[in-house]
Order: sequence, then C-alpha cells, then structure tokens
Amino acid sequence: MSALGWVEGATFLNDYGSNQVALTAGFIPDATRIVVGEPLFLTFVVSNRAAQPFQFSHVRTEIFHITATNAAGEPAKDLRNHMMDGNGFSTEVKVPPGQAHTQRLFNDWVAFDQPGDYTVTCRCQFWRVSNRTDAQDQPIVTIFKLTVLPTEPDHLGEIIAAWGRSVETNGSLEEAVQALAAIHDPRTIPYLAASVAKSPNYMAVNALARYTNEAAADALTVALRAGEDYVAQTAGSALRKLGQTARAARALLPGLTNTEAVARCQTARAVSWTGSEIAFVPLCARLEDATNTVRYAAAEAIGQLGEARSFAVLTNCLSEADFALRIAAVKGLRALGKPLRATWLTPIILAGGENIRTFYDAIDLLRIFGGDQAAPGLASCLHFDDPSVRHGYNMRLVLALEFSPNGPKYYYKWHHDPNRDGTEPELADNRQILSELKAWHEKHEPD
Repeated sequence: MSALGWVEGATFLNDYGSNQVALTAGFIPDATRIVVGEPLFLTFVVSNRAAQPFQFSHVRTEIFHITATNAAGEPAKDLRNHMMDGNGFSTEVKVPPGQAHTQRLFNDWVAFDQPGDYTVTCRCQFWRVSNRTDAQDQPIVTIFKLTVLPTEPDHLGEIIAAWGRSVETNGSLEEAVQALAAIHDPRTIPYLAASVAKSPNYMAVNALARYTNEAAADALTVALRAGEDYVAQTAGSALRKLGQTARAARALLPGLTNTEAVARCQTARAVSWTGSEIAFVPLCARLEDATNTVRYAAAEAIGQLGEARSFAVLTNCLSEADFALRIAAVKGLRALGKPLRATWLTPIILAGGENIRTFYDAIDLLRIFGGDQAAPGLASCLHFDDPSVRHGYNMRLVLALEFSPNGPKYYYKWHHDPNRDGTEPELADNRQILSELKAWHEKHEPD
C-alpha cells in the first residue's frame, strides 16, 4: 500500500471540488484479502488542495456508510440499524491548505461471513461545513474489490496472536480490542483479559461474556474494578449469566481488608456488582471501618448487592450522627429498589450549614428521586419566619421546589443576594412567598 492509496492496481483516493474547494479523498482498506471472521479496518483520508482551510463536523462515524455485494450482486448482511451513531458530541475537523486529515474506521457496517468476492462501496457525506459549496453535496466514494477466503484455524490463530501482541506491547489498544471482540474464538480470551487488566472497557467485557469458562470469568472479575459503572454493571451481569458470581466475589473479598483505604473502597464497589450473598457479611463489617470513605462505599455497596437483608442494615444507618453515611445509605436503598422517603433526608436538610455538602446532596436526592414526596418534604424544611435576602438556606429550597414534581413555583420571584441584607420591599415579597408556601405545605403535608 502506497501513500497515494494504490493497492493491487486499485485507486482508493479521488479528486473532488468546485469553486474554492479542492479535495483528494477516499477510503483505504488495510487489506483487500481477508478470511471469514477476520476484522477489517479502513483509513478515511481527506487532503486539502485548496488555498483555504476545509472544515467539516461529524458525530462519531455517522457521516460514513459502507455496503457490499457479492459476485451474484446480492447485498452482504447489514450490521447496523441505520439509527444515528452519535453520542451527541460533535467533532469539528479543520484541514489546513496542503495538509491531510485521516480517521481510522472499523468495519462494523457489513458482515463478510461467507467466502467469495465482494464489491465494497464506502461513502462519506459531509453534513456540515463552514465553506459549503455544491462540492460537498457530492459524497466521497471509494469502490474496491474484497476477496474473502475460507477460515483456516491456524491462520485465524495467527491473526488473533498478531492482535494480541498489539495488546501486550501497548500498541493500538482500542483497535486491538475492536478486532479481538469481532472474532468469535476462545483463543481471544487471554488477550481480551489482558486488555481488561490494562483498561476495562465495554467492548472487551461484552466479548468475554460470550464464553463460559473460568478464564473469561476471571477477566470479567477484573472488569468489576472499572471506574465506569456501565462497564462494571455489564461485567456483573455477564458473571450472573455464567453462574460465576461466587467465584468472582471470593476473588475480590480479600481487598476489603487491604491496608489502603482506597483499595477497600474500590473493592466494596466491585464486589457489590457480583450480587453474591457471600459478600453481604464482609461488606457489613466495613460499616465499622476506621476510614469514613470506606464506610460510605460499603453502605452504597450493600444496597447495590441486592440482598434481602440489606434493607434493615441500611435503614439502621439512617439514625447515625454521620450525615454523609446517611446519604450513602439512602443511595444504597435506592440501588436496592426501595422508594425514597422524604423522612430519610429531611433531618439532614434541617441541619443546614452543619455540613454544606450533605445539605446539598440531601436536597438533590429528594428533588430528583422523591417523587410525590419531594415537594412536600422540601417544603417542610423551610424556615417560614426567615425572609432573608442574604441567607441561602431558604433560597436553595425554593429553587429545589421550583423543579420538583408538582412543586410550587416561586424561585424567580424570590429575592436573593448574598452580598447585602435586602430592602424592605424585597423582604416583604419574601415574607409573602413564605406565607403562601406555608399554606401550600399545610395542604400537602403527608398524612
């Protein structure tokens, strides 16, 4: 493959442009001969031959589309559902004059699951450019021939090992995981496991979930320590399907007595995703940990564990003097699937400035998850005799009421300025608001 995009006599890059736009662009495949089950990567190239910058934007890979037909003209299986591929975040690309932009693409558009000769068509439609002309209404298109050979176990093993070396030598880890996850072969397990140990990721975890052996279970256990909840949750779900939760929990539990508090916190969270009952007692023991952050992690983990005994343990925590532990217990009760009760949080709110962080956390939890109890519970915490413009206590509650389900709307009428005492008319307005909120509360106070 040359820098000009020539492989076996095929031209992958073509010229496009009109007016002030002049591009050389196209798609260059890593190979034009693969075996069934072998992943295929391509590089999208756009070179700017004009005198001014060329700009475009895209969300992940949604401006690209790949299709293929076999020798009989029949379409290859489409792997995508044609929904937007974006995550909502747009990437802006600016290609200076005389320079090129490249983007690596993994073929998850088309399944080459049968041997044969295919005609592959790759398209890019620029959907927003700052210097838009008619040139961008014409898509960038590359058409090339791809030969797909029958799979030979030894050859596929060599392909797996090559991608595995990329994992082990810190090559392109993301590409290696994409490739290994696309190959349905148990020989990928040690390499996927190694990738999880380096950087737990959703793609590797999903791939490991296909296998039922202990090696896959051990790799999934490592993924439970991931920083992202969705990765750990996926790993936990996979372990439950494999019936390997007890094995995972036993492997993790020694970390609950690690000398480092950070490790104990991490282990509490990780073991909770297993849902294994053998973790319940050890987690409860961490509620007496000498380090407060470990106690908080244990309270949330006990709820996430989902044990029937968790409810009693967590409700006992709601009478603790440590408000942060109470907040953690409420989060645990939510993870347990229990409806949030306003009385779990109102004592923390009423304590006000004793701990500003737990004050805010309690208000937010009640507002967001309190349902019908949110607004009455928040209103019950108001200081009805304090119309202060300077103080923030009532202002925070009035704001939370504004955005609670069916809450009374007064925030944009409330006068607040932390730098001054307020005028008499402003104080009078605040008193009137508090009077109306008190009347509202008396009508909506829970039985």
